[in-house]
Amino acid sequence: MRNIGLIAASAMLLLAVGACDGSKKAATGGKEGATLETAGAVTPVPLPDSPSFPVPAATINGWIANSDTAAIRAHAWSLWQAMTAPSGQSVNNQQLPIWDTWADTSVVFPQPQATNASLTAEQAKPSPGRKFFKPAQFHHTRDARLKALATAAADNFPLAVDSKYDPPAATFIGGPQAGPGGGTYSYASGASLTKLNAAWPTGTTPQNRAINEFPIRAIETKPVFGLVKANGLTAQPLWQGPSASTNAGNPTPDTWTTCVLIQPGATGAVRPATSAEINAGAVSVQAQGLACKTFLWAPLSTFYAAQLNAAEAQNFNAATGVSGPAAAAAGDYSVLLAMHVNTKEIPFWTWQTYWWQPGADTPNNFPGSKQGQPGALGGPWNNYASCTAYDQTTTPGGSTMQVCFNPYLETSPGIPAGVTSNCVSCHGVALVGPNPNYPANYNKPIVFFTDPTYFNTQSTHTDFSWAVASAP
Repeated sequence: MRNIGLIAASAMLLLAVGACDGSKKAATGGKEGATLETAGAVTPVPLPDSPSFPVPAATINGWIANSDTAAIRAHAWSLWQAMTAPSGQSVNNQQLPIWDTWADTSVVFPQPQATNASLTAEQAKPSPGRKFFKPAQFHHTRDARLKALATAAADNFPLAVDSKYDPPAATFIGGPQAGPGGGTYSYASGASLTKLNAAWPTGTTPQNRAINEFPIRAIETKPVFGLVKANGLTAQPLWQGPSASTNAGNPTPDTWTTCVLIQPGATGAVRPATSAEINAGAVSVQAQGLACKTFLWAPLSTFYAAQLNAAEAQNFNAATGVSGPAAAAAGDYSVLLAMHVNTKEIPFWTWQTYWWQPGADTPNNFPGSKQGQPGALGGPWNNYASCTAYDQTTTPGGSTMQVCFNPYLETSPGIPAGVTSNCVSCHGVALVGPNPNYPANYNKPIVFFTDPTYFNTQSTHTDFSWAVASAP
């Protein structure tokens, strides 16, 4: 296993993220065909300083205290606009947005290499290109029944993630951290975190059993990817709310009754699909087991898309478990379906999530919308809707809970009460050590970090980071 101190993986990470130059070279935005190669080919670019980031904590907390939803949403959109701006980094003649230059899970949380029988020699090798993983949130729960439900739902509509960490977050996680007993710990190592959790002096309160806080410029993201085939029409389900699903209680993507037929190389606006297009897209619908009843048509350019090489396609299939006609092949596209984004600008972080929503918003703007988007936000980024949860309740100290979830993720039956959830309540119970899983419901706020339902003297809370809590 890895050492507790400054391990080789941390040194590699610091090399990967330490060369950030904040380049602001003029370039065009994302287009079809982006391919991310090895980490060494891309210099991570931090989000540039601006009036929109980092915003002083007093300002953001003032928005929360005044229930200033408009200011909070404006901040979420300003983050999206800044993260999706051209980075000055190009791969295969393709400009990458800033967020896609950041270190991914495979760099920040390298798998243990020593005597791990669960890793084959091939799996242990670093591989070039974009990495894909199953969404970890489907497996955080320690409830075997919920985990089985989440796995089954993921198999019905496979999703892949490749979490990204901006340079301040990546350096913080990968570097040595002081902790209890005068020890030095790595937040990238599950073994090191277990030792940290056991090192607290007797009498340490649950509130004080915590990792060090992330720096205020830290950003964690969770991009979620689907697949569009290089040829023909690929159906992608389109979120239109729980009522447009065959399962309103757990409206996972495979149950959505509206689908969009995606065509690479085409141009034009989102529109109703023709009968010929629907017939041609039926193969994709059948291969994916979707519940489509209403069809739209859209060009691939409505997504942020990256063309896959053979190794990346194989990695996508391994992560999602897809085989047969729906499996990825070289030349196909990974497409950005959704992204969670949280920033450490305030102690309890800011929380915003985005999902693919070309054309009009959902009929009831649930759980969010494209309202308030900056006029200068161009495609494909203006095809994503958002919601925010900067506090657990809609008014400070109130009883009405904030609802903000990502339709591609939290609708899973393995995530209790996902369609009434909010980001801050869920992430606030991220712990190392024995813990009671996700909140069973979101009926009332959680008292951080003293609520005995969640916090105890056997666990260490991880500053709202499920990524750290799940370190390998």
